[in-house]
Amino acid sequence: MTVIKKLTTIFAVLFVLASSNAFADDSEKLFVNLTSDEMNRATMAIELSTQVLKQKNIPVTIWLTVEGVRIADTTIPEHSHANGKSLKAMLSDFMTEGGKVIMCGMCMTNVAGMKKDEVLDGIQFSGGMDALLDDDATVLTY
Repeated sequence: MTVIKKLTTIFAVLFVLASSNAFADDSEKLFVNLTSDEMNRATMAIELSTQVLKQKNIPVTIWLTVEGVRIADTTIPEHSHANGKSLKAMLSDFMTEGGKVIMCGMCMTNVAGMKKDEVLDGIQFSGGMDALLDDDATVLTY
């Protein structure tokens, strides 16, 4: 019985190590296509992205498309989520942590009627398709 307990313990330790960051693939990436400016959906996307970035040390890119571009519009009044933060504040925190945010220029112009000078600082306007099609990227859409 003691041998079985030791083997079980060894397998449990090996499982934990194999599933931890100690053996994480350096090429892992997360790509989040954020298509909505709806408060709860956008909060989930941004907060999940921030947590993956901070806790797993995996590069994360958020691509703002369709109505999602409105999140970064500095001319729109801000509302706060139940967590006390606005979507703009969450997006800024994400970028401060090292996350990348790319905005679809066509959506910015045609869907939201925005100009580049009305967009939250730190947002990029190119590279979305490259990040989306990266071989090692896991893609989530909100």
